[in-house]
Amino acid sequence: MRSATYASVGVALCLVMAKTWAWRATDSVSVLSSLADSALDVLASLLTFMAVRFSLSPPDLEHRFGHGKAEGLAALLQAIIIGASGIFVGVEAVQRLLSPDTLHRPVAGMLVIMASTAITLALLSWQRYVSRETGSVAIAADALHYKTDLFVNLSVVAAVGIVAFTGLGWVDPLAGLGVAAYLAWGSRSIAARSLDILLDREIPDADRDRIRELATRHPRVLGFHDLRTRHGGAGYHVQFHLELNAETSLVETHRILDEVESWIEEAYPGCEIIIHPDPLGYEERRDRFEEAMLD
Repeated sequence: MRSATYASVGVALCLVMAKTWAWRATDSVSVLSSLADSALDVLASLLTFMAVRFSLSPPDLEHRFGHGKAEGLAALLQAIIIGASGIFVGVEAVQRLLSPDTLHRPVAGMLVIMASTAITLALLSWQRYVSRETGSVAIAADALHYKTDLFVNLSVVAAVGIVAFTGLGWVDPLAGLGVAAYLAWGSRSIAARSLDILLDREIPDADRDRIRELATRHPRVLGFHDLRTRHGGAGYHVQFHLELNAETSLVETHRILDEVESWIEEAYPGCEIIIHPDPLGYEERRDRFEEAMLD
């Protein structure tokens, strides 16, 4: 996870320097839109770097559940940054549509953006691998906005090329306007995922069903209820009740719960698990949401 954040910050800084030169050389709004996106990528990548560094800190006296929600906060800030960059580029594109101007050195601008695309592809492949292996939401959000960069870069190359060979100056700001809309729309999915973590949304139904199946496959488990789950950044937090024979000793109960925990931890590494044992048939207040979720 740390290596992915180092790579993200380094690539973002390189892209900003290259695109700044390309924008000054071409005076293209579409290149400016790509530069604005990369400039904000630097800030977003730094946020991801700090969030991952903080989220990997072990639990302490004041944060007994760890620091995983820092990833959700970083992802939300990234969504705000991406949305703001979309608005900025949109304003610039509208102004250029109203006041057209001529592009300068378009071929140089195209070459810079094409090189940027290649570098972004390499970074994106590494981020996807890290996100898949660790489940990090912050890395996934960082990868998502670099994925939008690919669309931005390809749009810019196409727009600058069309203007260079056809003289249709309105294509450049129109491409910038399209990029602005795409950035604003893309920020929504990042914000939604980050809010799922910050507001303790239940984990996906498929994972809840898998946890239920793992817990109830133990031959000594006679019932299962009150499953509650939430995201913890790179891992899940899970708690539920298991019903056992009322005559089961405390030592044997502990052994059963340990076995169930080990099965779930094997399927979901980094998962924090709390299991409450109940004697079968004992009347107690149940979670009123459980039946609704099963339906």
